Formats: sequence, C-alpha cells, structure tokens
Amino acid sequence: MKIRTITTGIPLPFAPYQLQRAAKFNAASQAYFEANGYDVQTTRVSTQIWDTARDVETILALESEARALGVEFLSLGTILPEKRHTETHLSRVADVIVQSETLFATVTLTTPSGDVASGIAENAARIIQQIAHQTDAGYGNLRFAVLMNCPPNTPFFPAASWQDTRTNFGIGWQAADLVQHAFTEAPNLETALQNLKTVMETEGQKIVALAETLAQEWGIRFVGIDVSPAPMGDESIAYAIEPQLPGYFGERGTLTVAAGLTQTLKSLDLPLCGYSGLMLPVLEDVGLGARSEAGYFNLDSLLLYSTVCGTGLDTIPIPGDASISQIAAILTDVASLSNRLTKPLSVRLFPVPGCNADCMTEFDSPYLTNTTVMQI
Repeated sequence: MKIRTITTGIPLPFAPYQLQRAAKFNAASQAYFEANGYDVQTTRVSTQIWDTARDVETILALESEARALGVEFLSLGTILPEKRHTETHLSRVADVIVQSETLFATVTLTTPSGDVASGIAENAARIIQQIAHQTDAGYGNLRFAVLMNCPPNTPFFPAASWQDTRTNFGIGWQAADLVQHAFTEAPNLETALQNLKTVMETEGQKIVALAETLAQEWGIRFVGIDVSPAPMGDESIAYAIEPQLPGYFGERGTLTVAAGLTQTLKSLDLPLCGYSGLMLPVLEDVGLGARSEAGYFNLDSLLLYSTVCGTGLDTIPIPGDASISQIAAILTDVASLSNRLTKPLSVRLFPVPGCNADCMTEFDSPYLTNTTVMQI
C-alpha cells in the first residue's frame, strides 16, 4: 500500500521561514514513513494566496523559491467568488499555470449561500481553454480545477488549499490495491465492502499512529487521511472493482458498487479529511481509460456516478474546440449536483487541441494514460 502524498499546509508561503520549514518537514516525513515500510510517492505544500492582490511575477517567484527548497508540488489555493480581488485573480490564473511547471490552482464555483456563480463558470471555462491552447497538448490543465463546496486542508491536488490557525498536514493514500484485494476474494458486494472496511481501518490506524508521532515531534497539526483510493496508471480502480460487477466498469451495477464503496469510505473509524470518496480520474487510470475507449461509459455516466462518488469529473479529455458555453454548462451541471446533494465535487477538464470526439489522446507523461476524447 502506497502513500500518494504527504501534504503540508502553510498560511504564509511568501514568508521564507514557513516555506523552508514545510520543505524540511516533508523531507523528514517521507524518510520517517519510508523507514516504517511505506512507499511515499510525493510530498506537497498547499497554501491560500488569493486573499490579497498578487501579480503574476510575484507568484512565479514563489515557484522558484519552492523549487530551490525541493518542493515539486505547490498549491496556491482556490479563488473564491464574491471576494474583493476575485476578478483580478481570475484574469491572471491562466498565465500563472501556463508560465509555471509546479504550481496548482483552483477556482470555486459555489457560494456559501448555496448558489452557483454563473459568471465564474464562464471565466473558469475561458481559463480551461486558455491553458489547453497554451500548454503542450493541453497538459497544463492537470494543474487547474474548478471546485464545488470542497473543504480546505485536502491533501490531494489540485483541490488542496490551506485554512487553519497554523501549519498542518494531511495524508492521501493510494489504496487501489486494498480495493482489489478485498473485492477479488469476496463472494458478494456486502462481504467485499466489509473486508475493505476492516483492511482500511487496520492500515489506516498504522498510518495515523505514525502521523501523530510526527505531529507531536514537530508541533504541526495532523488533519487526517483522505481515504479516497487514488488510482495511478496500472493500479486501476476500474479493474479493482470489476470482480464485484456482472461485467465491465460502466455497465449495469457500476452505480451500486460506486455508492457502496463511497459509503464504506465515509464510515471508516479514522480521522478523515478531503474527499474521502471514490475517485474516477479517466486520464490517470489505465482501466478507466480502456473502458472509456471501448464505450462502456460516457460523460453522462460520470455525471451520474458523481451523485454517489467522491470527486466529480476528473481528468476528462474533451474536444479541443469545445466552446466556452459548452464547458461552462458542464461546470454548472456539476455545481448544481454539488449544491443539491450538499457534497464536495470538482471538475478537471482537458480540451485536447486538434482532437475531436473519439480521437486518441497522445499525452507523454508519467501521470497520465491515454484514451479517446469524450463527446460533450
């Protein structure tokens, strides 16, 4: 079982001491967990810089400082609607993503009053298209997402943003292998989910004990584990759950398994944070990519699964010529689901320049697989 990320959240990234301390803590945490038998894939730093006016040059300078300290993943947090500098930040965030390599950022589409900020949706759609056409094959959209009712202190990127009274850290595990093991050996879904609950709580308690030791030693608050099974490449969540389906992922029964799995994750007797639900990142999962290419599910299927799963529409390839209004409509659909169901969701779309529906993507990245572009 792998740890996908140890993410440290800091309030003031422009204060050199805080960034330096976060980098040192991440290095020590990785060494500590690896000494205790865990493969730690990444360490990350999250913050929230969008509360005051920031120009592009200042933000890019922050990236240089972070990289000099060995920080390879830095979240700038989320641009919230109805704030003093919202319009200014929206006008700059695409340039930040395009001109950087390790910075992540998000825009929040929902308001505390339960509304959908339609004007933000159009701006976010425009940002997605700008990033798509100004980065290689649209790859920059890996580092940008639109959020709906997502909590702060989420360890997984790009949704991560800091909100606390002090520095904190959280853990996101991989755990698709735990699902595979529990589902393959079980005679039915009920048994599979009970097996999964048992093994995840057992494994999670070990991780929590190690994390709390680190928290005490460093005086940094541990916010919990995002227990979402995070697929990556060949470690596929689609393949992991298919032993409890009558056919392939996307066929009848998939919604039932997705609902049961997410309910089980929410019930774990562990300190939970972030999404803690089923993730279905199409471009990050070989199995999802294969089932999408074969036509077993589509965008509407994923919208349906979003009603019971964890993240929403994640890493979805769409035609490069998708219009601003089409993309904005996808964003507001997911935001409406999020508000209606009172649950965190997010959207990460990849318009692929030069590709229409059914065209095969050609990403050359250790983080993405390839599949066919979806019809919208």
